[in-house]
Amino acid sequence: MDRLVMTTLACLISCECVLAKVNIKLEEQPFAIETSSYSARVERDGCLTKFAPGGMNFLAPGVSVSRGAYFFQGKTLNLPNFERPEESVIVASGDLATVRYEFAEKSLTMRLANKSEAEMVFFVVFNGYVGEVSINEGPLQKTALTGEFSEASFFMGKQKLKIDGFDKLWGPWQGPHQVVQTTLPPGAKKTVTFKAGSTNEQERLQILKLNAVPPPQDLTITSPREYQVIQRETAQRGRVLISGRTEVDATGLEIRLIGDELSPQQQEWQRVEYSAQTHQFSQWMNVPAGGWYTLEARAIDRQRMPLASGKVDHFGVGEVFVGAGQSNSTNSGQFKTQQTTGMVSSFSGTHWQIADDPQPGVADRTQGGSFWPAFGDKMYQELGVPIGVATTGFGGTSVNNWQPDGDLFQGWMLKRINQLGPQGFRAVLWHQGESDVGMPSAEYYEKLKNTILASTQQAGWEFPWFVAQASYHNAKEPSFENVRSAQRQLWEKGIALQGPDTDVLTGDHRDLDGKGIHLSPKGLKAHGEMWADHTLPYVRKSLNTAPE
Repeated sequence: MDRLVMTTLACLISCECVLAKVNIKLEEQPFAIETSSYSARVERDGCLTKFAPGGMNFLAPGVSVSRGAYFFQGKTLNLPNFERPEESVIVASGDLATVRYEFAEKSLTMRLANKSEAEMVFFVVFNGYVGEVSINEGPLQKTALTGEFSEASFFMGKQKLKIDGFDKLWGPWQGPHQVVQTTLPPGAKKTVTFKAGSTNEQERLQILKLNAVPPPQDLTITSPREYQVIQRETAQRGRVLISGRTEVDATGLEIRLIGDELSPQQQEWQRVEYSAQTHQFSQWMNVPAGGWYTLEARAIDRQRMPLASGKVDHFGVGEVFVGAGQSNSTNSGQFKTQQTTGMVSSFSGTHWQIADDPQPGVADRTQGGSFWPAFGDKMYQELGVPIGVATTGFGGTSVNNWQPDGDLFQGWMLKRINQLGPQGFRAVLWHQGESDVGMPSAEYYEKLKNTILASTQQAGWEFPWFVAQASYHNAKEPSFENVRSAQRQLWEKGIALQGPDTDVLTGDHRDLDGKGIHLSPKGLKAHGEMWADHTLPYVRKSLNTAPE
């Protein structure tokens, strides 16, 4: 009979106690903790991988380097030494740090100590299903948030976890994950507290409101969407699908377009194909390249009296590009940037929006800066038509992660390609290579070639790829020839078109005062303009509009 059962029986027989409210299984590590309010788990490396009020684990221990709640100093720290000074206390320590876990019925207190001579951080990485957060008992908001706070409550289903004692929230990281950060200077000690709870009625109402689906409209326009850019077919025009549905019993449907580049006839009300049985309308129209245009639609009766109406205030016909790769293709720049022309739009896979950072739709859900606003601005300034971008990258990924049988290829890049449809964009812009500097050149070449050829084959139509030179690690290692030579071979053999050499962006073009691998605002602007310089000649050649 194990020690936990023996202790419990002894208490019951003596009538001096009831079943303990905090139970720690003592047989072996990892430690499993059960209280009346939550369950928890401390692993052999001293990290907390589970804190589960009501059986719902709020932590995400298996995401990249995450161990749930853990110390980090260049890498995740291992705390392999354990002490049990009290029945409900576990002390885990290593050469650099110590954490004292104090378990109570509804709470966990973590007393953190940095024993090293350098700064370290203590991270708490949340499960991606943690959907709402309240700062300092304020109104609930959707995760993930970024800011300097010390108290917050997080919500998942009917369960709530309140945390005190941290100094920063940020995210989303590695997908949808919210991160809580506590920074410890050399020799510092800090205390972080978890408190388990359940949502109250007011909080449940706020959660329902945050996740509510809007009611149907009397007339809904499904195409084009607000701020959508449709890829033009020629320098002068593109084909735009006008479609939608209405909830009223109408006998017909009319639309009109409004915009400077449109003829007077196009700006008058005109009938489109409409089914009175299904209440749906759909028709292709040739629209001049340009924008932004406004689309108005109205359902009418037999006397042409309006019964319902709908409107899209901004859509355009111009140039669209798909982005893929690793962090420097996503929102990993030091600071967010903004487009300045008002004519650059981003597609998330579900909606379009003005292309201010962070870009929507990236697989890693990063929230920093990108080169896309600067790219779009220069393209618009040179071409005079709206620019659309659809970015799908994921930071830290190898070309291995983008092979045709993988989720990033199928569930992100190819999915976005198929959502835009045949001839729905001009080219794919690929920026990746930093994670593969240890890969043989021939292997990188074959794997990226495989990705490129599979993308057009599975999409069912031909489109070009531009491949950048990207291998930069730091100021001492600004380039790696094995990756660069493979990228050049793809150009030389006609598999891809030449993208910019971003390894030349050194010094103050990089973040963290030139010490980082990502780009500063100056670097993001230069990066975007370099991409524009490489794609503009191809666009002009495709449209037979090359300048003399």
